[in-house]
Amino acid sequence: MRNIIQLVEAYEKKFAPAGTPRELRVAHREIGKEISKLLTEGKLDATKVSFRHLWESLVVSQDLEENLTSSAFPNISGQIISKVMIDAYEAFPKEADKLMRTVPSKLKTSRVVGWTALGTVERVQERQDYPELQPPDEKLQTIKNYKYGGILSLTKEDIFFDQTGELVERAKQIGEEGARYRQELMFAALCDNGGNSLSGADLYASGNSNLLTTNPLGTAGWEAVRKALFGKKDERNKPIWVFGDRPTMIVPPALVSTAEKLQKNEYGDLGTANLDVNLARGVFDIVVNPYWTANETSWWYGAFKRQFRWEEVWPVEVFMRVGEDTEEGFKADVIQQHKCSFYGGAGAADTKFVYENQA
Repeated sequence: MRNIIQLVEAYEKKFAPAGTPRELRVAHREIGKEISKLLTEGKLDATKVSFRHLWESLVVSQDLEENLTSSAFPNISGQIISKVMIDAYEAFPKEADKLMRTVPSKLKTSRVVGWTALGTVERVQERQDYPELQPPDEKLQTIKNYKYGGILSLTKEDIFFDQTGELVERAKQIGEEGARYRQELMFAALCDNGGNSLSGADLYASGNSNLLTTNPLGTAGWEAVRKALFGKKDERNKPIWVFGDRPTMIVPPALVSTAEKLQKNEYGDLGTANLDVNLARGVFDIVVNPYWTANETSWWYGAFKRQFRWEEVWPVEVFMRVGEDTEEGFKADVIQQHKCSFYGGAGAADTKFVYENQA
């Protein structure tokens, strides 16, 4: 803690020799950058910082309670809480990201075209114009993007009772919850939970030729879905190479063991004494959808990344504001607030690369 106070004194001496408000703002921005660097390098442990000591040294001792923005406190506490939030968000497992392309977007609703809707390239003669490859309107899918987030408030009680550890833990939980909820949104699209993955229509349906009923997970089920995927054709009735990527199987928790046996057994058929070679061994990856509860015998197989996308309007961001002049600051003794948010949406751009299988 003493080192942080010394850091503040050194930066204020360097960047604000006259102590003017403008000089102090520059000094405090630089202090914030240095705090962020120390946290990133592991030279500063957020859980061992006392917000009460910082408050007393940087605010109370300088009689800045009514002019908090003139102190270094908001920059330091803001950097600590923001770093904890973002680190927790980034550290959360991102299994669904393995199955989607992330595409930058600046739209609330994106109209996207699938891999096969453009058709094929054609032979071009000398001096002949290249044909324009345009997707038909009915092949354009829509993905709706939304904003998600929450606010963490630093109150007078948090500082007075020196609840730094609790604050850091809450910041960590907010970051993790943001990442977890984003994964839930992505898995909902991948498995069409709620029927919103394909322009508001059911994605896995007999009309889209991507639904296999009475096809339980096992050797025979895997062979059936692989055969169906190899037989896929585009809008011009040309064969498409579905497995340009290594195939992946999504299963609910109830089918994890069955999927692992199919993936790892040396011999097959699965569940028999047959000593034929297990053709499914090591061929596909397994991803568990922990949010699927509708039908625990359903499973999905294919090249997900060729079909699904995450439209990212903006990635996770953390903003801070001082609460002394806000309504919350006056009514609820809020000293500072931190807003964590992201903006995006998940959906399918095509229907040909993944099958849902139902037992």
